[in-house]
Amino acid sequence: MNHPSSVTDTDLRSAPLAILGRYFVYLCALALLCQMQYWSVLANPGTRFSELSFVELAQSGLLLVSLILLWRTRQLGTWPAGTALMFGWLLASLIREQDFQLDRLFDGLWQWLVAVVAIATVRHLWRQREQIAEECRSFFAWSGFGLFMGGFMATYVFSRLMGRSALWEAVLGEAYQYRIKSGVEETLELLGYALMFAACVELWLLARRRFKRMGRH
Repeated sequence: MNHPSSVTDTDLRSAPLAILGRYFVYLCALALLCQMQYWSVLANPGTRFSELSFVELAQSGLLLVSLILLWRTRQLGTWPAGTALMFGWLLASLIREQDFQLDRLFDGLWQWLVAVVAIATVRHLWRQREQIAEECRSFFAWSGFGLFMGGFMATYVFSRLMGRSALWEAVLGEAYQYRIKSGVEETLELLGYALMFAACVELWLLARRRFKRMGRH
């Protein structure tokens, strides 16, 4: 019997048509997110990219559902150490997205909460480093790895670089407006969170398939 955290080559392969079908659904979901963003700006032009805007709420919603899927995946026994690491990272991101509300309780609260999650995550990484290294062998071969890394880079790297005020001041000159810069940055973050959410869906489906197969043996 395989180690509970291991995933065989059979686990990592799925019917091509099923994979294409799911990716088509993800494509449609992205298109719907863009359209809903457009509708929300038309309906509430005053909010645009504020803390109560559709983009901000959608980001938090995607992160929350992703955390639920990761929790369930870990319960099913697939990559338990690695999914805990992913859970910690996305939990810190969700807390960061609530900075406005948390700072209303007292200034800097979100930084303290993120620090607690970060310390717990690093401690887990150190204690489970051997198991995480073992799980990475199959994680890197998993079809959803590209989705997760694409979302990671879009959210934590590309959106930050594209959201620099200096860049948009250079592009727009005297026509520069903060809301344009903010809109680009927040929209790229939404794309990244959506891609990581899709990866969490793929991981949960993989865990379900494996759990069901093990139950038949």
